[in-house]
Amino acid sequence: MTVHQYDEDGNQGEAVGWFDPEQAVLAKEADPMTAARFASLRKRGEAARFVREALYRTPGGRWVHQETAHLGPKGTWVENESDVTPSLPGPARRHRFLGDEEATAWLSVHARPEDAERLLRNTAQEAGPVGRPEIGQPVQVRLGELLPAVDEWATSRGCSRAGALRQLVEIGLAHSAP
Repeated sequence: MTVHQYDEDGNQGEAVGWFDPEQAVLAKEADPMTAARFASLRKRGEAARFVREALYRTPGGRWVHQETAHLGPKGTWVENESDVTPSLPGPARRHRFLGDEEATAWLSVHARPEDAERLLRNTAQEAGPVGRPEIGQPVQVRLGELLPAVDEWATSRGCSRAGALRQLVEIGLAHSAP
C-alpha cells in the first residue's frame, strides 16, 4: 500500500512510502462507526465522521494510520467502500505515517486495550539499547592515578570517559614516531 501526505483539506499529496499490510500488525478501532450510529448522530445534529480507522505497525517499526471512507453519494453510510461517492477529495482509503507520540495517542483513544498494550509492548522491545553502537571488542585498562585526569579531560570536552580514552589514544598515535 502506498502512503501519501495530505493537506489540511484532505487532498492527497505526494507519495512518501509504502508498506505491506500482510506483514504489519493491525490495531482496529474498539468502537468503529456503523451505519446505525452514523444515522443516529446525523439525525441528532451531532458530528459524525464517515470513516473507519485502523493503525498498523510495520516490521520496520513505522506506524501507518488508515482511514477508510464510508460515505455514499446521498450522504449516507455505506458498508462497502467501493460505493463511496467519487466527489470526495482523494481515495476512499488513505494511509499516512504517524510518529510514536501520535500513534500512542491514537491507541489510547481508539484501540481495544489488548491491541494497544500488545503494540506498545512491542515498541518498547524494539527500542533496543541506547547509545553508540559497539565498535570492536572491549578493552580493559587500569589507569590508576591517571583516571581523574582522564575524567577531567572528558568533562572539559563534553564527552564520555570511553570517548575521551579513544580520542587520547588517537592523539597519542598521531604524534608518535614511526
